[in-house]
Amino acid sequence: MRSLSKLSVLASCAALLPLAGNAATGDSVPSAWKVQEIRYTYVGFTTAYNCDAAADKLKQILLTLGAHPSTKVRASGCNLNRPSRNFFVTITTASPAPASDAAPVPVSGEKTRQELLERLGTKNPIGTDQFPATWKSIDLSRDRRLDLRPGDCELMEGLRDNVLPKLAIKVESDRVQCSPRQVSISTPELKVSALVPLANPDQKPTT
Repeated sequence: MRSLSKLSVLASCAALLPLAGNAATGDSVPSAWKVQEIRYTYVGFTTAYNCDAAADKLKQILLTLGAHPSTKVRASGCNLNRPSRNFFVTITTASPAPASDAAPVPVSGEKTRQELLERLGTKNPIGTDQFPATWKSIDLSRDRRLDLRPGDCELMEGLRDNVLPKLAIKVESDRVQCSPRQVSISTPELKVSALVPLANPDQKPTT
């Protein structure tokens, strides 16, 4: 009888644990939207992309990592919009950041917050109030909506090296190892901890 009781307690405790995969990993963090523009160059020795397709995939990844719905990703430099191995990526985004890090002092020549907000548009307004967020473990390679494939290794490499360091992202597991002119047999694996809103911080309360 004692052993059965102990098993029942263990089962109850297990039910309270978060599921593996995209699970919340921490307590509530006072956060705010950090608005910024990120630019870099995609150089692929193996995989060529249509600029629109590359931009769409990058945007979907950023949204999965908690970026604001107004996020815009533009890829330019593809000849006649044909697949290219070399193009420019411009990301204008608002992403959750700890409140103390959300409004850095602008560097000379950089766009101001207001200029970036104008680029993001007014369809989904971005507020300035703080909101609760939490660290969430996300395995990008296992998210079926992203449809990542072995040929996306260099795209993920560029994202890891040029974009994630500027966001509230902590890399937990990195198996993005690209070989020039050789497509891997496995999907690039990147597991991160991202700061994501606990609720829609820009949704107006109903009366």
